Amino acid sequence: MEYITIALLLIAGLTLIVLEILILPGMVAGFIGALLLIVSVIIVFREAGFETGILLILVILFLLAILFYLIKKHKVWNRFILDQENKIISESLFNSSQSLIGEIGIAMTDLKPSGFILIEGKKYDAYSEGEFISKDSKVKVISLNGFKLVVKKIEE
Repeated sequence: MEYITIALLLIAGLTLIVLEILILPGMVAGFIGALLLIVSVIIVFREAGFETGILLILVILFLLAILFYLIKKHKVWNRFILDQENKIISESLFNSSQSLIGEIGIAMTDLKPSGFILIEGKKYDAYSEGEFISKDSKVKVISLNGFKLVVKKIEE
């Protein structure tokens, strides 16, 4: 097989991978591109020998590393990571949940050990420290575990 065919397979494979990352969703183009790269490597191993095949693998890895670097520098990379706004929302949720420690609420459901409580007209996910708390019981928020409130029953 001629080297031009191998070069065309490589170019087509890399192009499909780039198109997958930049434009086309669904992984079909990326899968076909990876398949074309693998086929070109197999052909090189059969036609040109072991050393040339290894060299081609190294060239492909180098080109993919450059591609990854360029994509990371480009705005396309932002589609793959969370933005600062999501972090701010998460932090504000955590801070508002922290402010609930010590608050008194009512169990909306039975807590066995988890359920829902109502504090100042807002519904929260909560759980007790293992004890059963019946619906409509008064509860006090004693701590926070993740975004779940830990409560204990207040004896009336």
